[in-house]
Amino acid sequence: MSKKFVNKLEETVDDALFGLVGSNKDVQFCKTSKRVIHRSQVNTENVSLIAGGGSGHEPYAAGYVGKGLLTAAVAGNIFASPPSRNVQTALEVTKGKGAILFVINYTGDRLNFGLAAERFNASGGNSRVVTISDDVAIDNPNNRVGRRGLAGAVLTIKIAGAMSEEGRSLDEIYDMSQKVVNSMGTLGVSLYPGSLPGKDRETDMSKDQIEIGLGIHGEPGKFRASYESAHKIISGLMGTLKAKMEMKESDEFVVLVNNLGSVSQLEMGIVNGEVLRWFEMEKMKVARFYSGTYMTSLDGHGISVTVLRADKSMIKYLDAPANAPGWIPSLSHRNKAQQPHADKNAPIEVESTGTSIHPDLARECLNGVVKSMMDSEDQLNTLDAQSGDGDCGSTFASAARAIQKADKLDYEHPETLLKQLSVIFEQTVGGTSGALYALMFSAAAPELHEKIESNTILEALKKANHAVQKYGGARVGDRTMVDALDAMVEDLGKGLADNGGLDVFERAIQASENAAKETAHQKASVGRASYTSSESQTKPDAGAAAISIWFRAFWTAFKEEMGKNI
Repeated sequence: MSKKFVNKLEETVDDALFGLVGSNKDVQFCKTSKRVIHRSQVNTENVSLIAGGGSGHEPYAAGYVGKGLLTAAVAGNIFASPPSRNVQTALEVTKGKGAILFVINYTGDRLNFGLAAERFNASGGNSRVVTISDDVAIDNPNNRVGRRGLAGAVLTIKIAGAMSEEGRSLDEIYDMSQKVVNSMGTLGVSLYPGSLPGKDRETDMSKDQIEIGLGIHGEPGKFRASYESAHKIISGLMGTLKAKMEMKESDEFVVLVNNLGSVSQLEMGIVNGEVLRWFEMEKMKVARFYSGTYMTSLDGHGISVTVLRADKSMIKYLDAPANAPGWIPSLSHRNKAQQPHADKNAPIEVESTGTSIHPDLARECLNGVVKSMMDSEDQLNTLDAQSGDGDCGSTFASAARAIQKADKLDYEHPETLLKQLSVIFEQTVGGTSGALYALMFSAAAPELHEKIESNTILEALKKANHAVQKYGGARVGDRTMVDALDAMVEDLGKGLADNGGLDVFERAIQASENAAKETAHQKASVGRASYTSSESQTKPDAGAAAISIWFRAFWTAFKEEMGKNI
């Protein structure tokens, strides 16, 4: 069963409306129906605008009751049309110079809103019905019901609302609304449908599929396709819209990108960019661009794009002031997308300093580490998943690719090379790992300025260890990379103090590996893992394992390059 913030399932709609009215002094419940809300101050000198339908599409329609938009809204049960008597009640309490009922094109809504309009008119009222039918996924000429109503309803209501505030007549608003409906189209794409409160998500769609034109009540869409990149999905969707709407370069378009419920803001940003990029590539002008959650399908994970072929009067009314909880104004967009200027593959500008060594030695050692970073991606991700976000290996694999792509690394000067690696980790890796490794390389680099020998390598490692502990806050025993790094430093220091040969490096690396394994029995005190339960911390820490893997890879490559059996 899907988990949602609800009380009694049968009271879900009433509770939601109570919260909406309680948080907005400009709307109130109708005295005779808890499913009808209207403006606190109804101007009877203007045409009244009423919309509604089944709940589950919030903010549509109740969220659009307010100045410059709807006069009243009627809510049914989830995905169920409200009874006609509630619609008629809304007509009666907002009676002004006529009324327009906006109906998204579904059978139940057409019947109940139509019946209310007929009864209201028969009793001396004056109302019209505007049916929103903007879904271009439905294009069967033999389907007399017509296209379904989608998020284009919001643009229609916004234009009509501004006209009503301006004092336009019922006929003028009705005619313009019909013109808007006939000038727009909407197409959606979903990764999965919404789930009803108290029920599991019902879908037979596989994880590698998407559905084009999935209905906002979960009705079947136009077709299913393979899941692809956002660029390919949006390009295909916009191509279909272009064909259905016969879009031309000479037209100006209002574009509305709608979140169907659970699409993250990160994804919405990507979708917005792809839509705008498509218009730029097609050399079509976007007069106004809207993006946000306008009409949902509960928590459906999908988006819809509405395009309106707009004239100056439509844009004028879209720009007019409006105030309602659900209304999100147009964004100030660029008709020509601005591309970021940063080039991650640009040369790493660091002045060459320090003593020199044979470049092949440094190159092969670094290549060995880079290879190990890529080879251990899955292993480190698995370790990280127990108490982190499972991306440790991917982060270092990304760093490895950045190192491979870096231009003109200075293998002859170890001090300069470490400074360059510091910049790479800072600029291309980012986050905690990027900062820690940038700190390590930056702190270690000056110790390799004058000469490269065992003691200067030890001092470089000490400085790296000190910097990580100083700024990262971790100490030995905290179940972090410090455990493996500090073990290397301590064991190497002892070995060199005893005048040991190069074999002290082998023992120090073994100490680092053992320390990394020992973190499986420690409890995290710092970092993201500290927020997880100790029961989930049963494997070695990914950061500690990574350090020991890099040390081993470096040492193996060093021995092979030197051609010695150490």
